[in-house]
Amino acid sequence: MKRLLIVCVAMLTVALCSSAFAQGAFYKETSSEQRMDHLTNMLDLTVDQQVKIKDIIKRRDAEMEPLFKSLAEANDKEEQREIKIDILEQHQRYRKELNDVLTDAQEKKYQEFLQKRMQERKMQKKS
Repeated sequence: MKRLLIVCVAMLTVALCSSAFAQGAFYKETSSEQRMDHLTNMLDLTVDQQVKIKDIIKRRDAEMEPLFKSLAEANDKEEQREIKIDILEQHQRYRKELNDVLTDAQEKKYQEFLQKRMQERKMQKKS
């Protein structure tokens, strides 16, 4: 009886852990609306800036989705490298478009946020 209970608890634990991994518990993907809300609150965007940035975010999401899918499906290292270069170019273009909409003070605050986030990611990788 004890063995059966232990086996059941072990199986339940494995099922819950695999479910958490399948749902991306360790990587939280944010929606375009969540990113927009965060930028609006963080940078105190005007209504005009919100409209422009919302359009930029939607275009970016539409352009990046097929790249991420093809990266996941890529079989060889060379193909993955080329896709990663495309993704990097898209990120750079996205940030330039975003910075063109922001004021100098907002751009500085956004750059500080990006630097802080990069440091946090580096610390997570070391852990």
